[in-house]
Amino acid sequence: MTLMNPYVMYPKDRRKIHKLRDKFEIGYVDVEQLNPYEKTLISDWMRCKDIGVDPDMRKGIILSADEFTISLAHSRSLIDKSEPILRKVSNLLAGVPGILLLTDNNGIILSIIGDPSVRLRAAEDSGLVEGACWRESFVGTNGIGTAITQKESVHVFSNEHFCKGWHQWSCAATPIMNPFTDEILGVIDFTTFDKDYREDALGLTYSISGHIKAELSLQLELERMQLIHSYSDYSSRYPSDGIVVLDQMGRVVRSSPGIDPSEWDLSLKSRTEKENPKKLQMVYLPGTEREIGSLLVVQRKTSIAVSPSAEPVQIHSAATFGEFITANENLKRIMQRVNKVTTSDINVLLIGETGTGKEIIANYIHTHSKRSSGPFVAVNCGAISKELFESKFFGYERGAFTGADPRGRKGVFECAGGGTLFLDEVGEMPLDIQAALLRVLETGRFNRIGSEKEIATNCRIVAATNRSFSDEIERGTFRADLYYRLGVAEFDIPPLRERPEDIPVLIQRTMVSLCLKHDMTPVPIAPEAMELLS
Repeated sequence: MTLMNPYVMYPKDRRKIHKLRDKFEIGYVDVEQLNPYEKTLISDWMRCKDIGVDPDMRKGIILSADEFTISLAHSRSLIDKSEPILRKVSNLLAGVPGILLLTDNNGIILSIIGDPSVRLRAAEDSGLVEGACWRESFVGTNGIGTAITQKESVHVFSNEHFCKGWHQWSCAATPIMNPFTDEILGVIDFTTFDKDYREDALGLTYSISGHIKAELSLQLELERMQLIHSYSDYSSRYPSDGIVVLDQMGRVVRSSPGIDPSEWDLSLKSRTEKENPKKLQMVYLPGTEREIGSLLVVQRKTSIAVSPSAEPVQIHSAATFGEFITANENLKRIMQRVNKVTTSDINVLLIGETGTGKEIIANYIHTHSKRSSGPFVAVNCGAISKELFESKFFGYERGAFTGADPRGRKGVFECAGGGTLFLDEVGEMPLDIQAALLRVLETGRFNRIGSEKEIATNCRIVAATNRSFSDEIERGTFRADLYYRLGVAEFDIPPLRERPEDIPVLIQRTMVSLCLKHDMTPVPIAPEAMELLS
């Protein structure tokens, strides 16, 4: 908490503030005669006046149900870490006339707990409810919005508020900061009636914010470890390419040797639009549908030397299809059929159990197609919530909804433009989402959220599932018309237990990849070890 913050260090005096406000409204203020506290109030009021906030406002701005649902989905991690802490604090504040509010970084109220009578009055008198937005640019100076604007704790009391409708309230608020950056993730606010003003309210919000930040620090570190694990996994699978892992903000977490991280860091303005990765893969927290970052497979600009001894042992019965290798005769025939459709632009459906190599085959189809110079974008359909489906797939315009990225955002259909869109676990899609996807496949066009302009799709679809679509269609959980659109060419990939001759092949390939990754010389695998592994 900044000790020199005028909102904190000066005593509150309603009558003096009222006189200052009168001078401000008639335009007669001698700034040179003001103390730092009064200068801050004048500066904040002038800021609100310049951006056109109505000083007579009486009700806050409330989002639509759809906008609020999207905001909740985007802030799920913050909510999950904050609510247990807020519930404990609320139990300690039983009988205290006030409410605790949690908001996101746009000032949208995500949850409210505390005294029921205060909560009811706040809702009826001021529209202080879940789903309301309290950014300064909407409702003038207030605890939530001013804490975000100034990036520090504030206590906005009574007629310190720019809008007269908030003069009955005393609002202490502290931003919740990202533990690893200077970015605001949300705000903790304690609101009570001005007559119940409490000097210790700011200390309360400061303490709660610190507890939440500590919980988030642990969570973000776990996410970082998961991203690094994904980097290691893909480095083994694509030893000849470079791997770049980005966090949720588009910052590079780790990149391969020979890759300039600044060229792929989405948080830097210097990145050019023409740079496209060979493959784009979203990374999700295991066991959840929460996206924690993304992984790019890119072309190295400097080669990594490989000694002749690092060449894999030749297994004459094995056939390679890009990164996919098999010694199984049935699977070889299937891959030969796959070869016949790679150069066409028809949609492909890959069916097989988890771990059979569907994504590697999808990448092979892409790299041997006429779209190989374009991006390969992989999306796990089962890991996207219904609320975020439209924004993930179709993107949105700047200002499409409150809380949206101010620059707007492309959806995966645009990101895959000129390349291939890989829809993994497509059988996990809910029916209403299937309908939206079917419309795009039928018309070849879609709209960004917040835009009336139609965009033509320019990507090939390769889908994959571990489900039996005939059973799903019979049960009514998957649309038959979507199945026929996706499965123009359909291939069943057998599991490893049905092709035991592939086990030695894959063991050898994995050993060589790991040795390349760790700059080691591969050694022969003893027959006894191979037998045990098989």
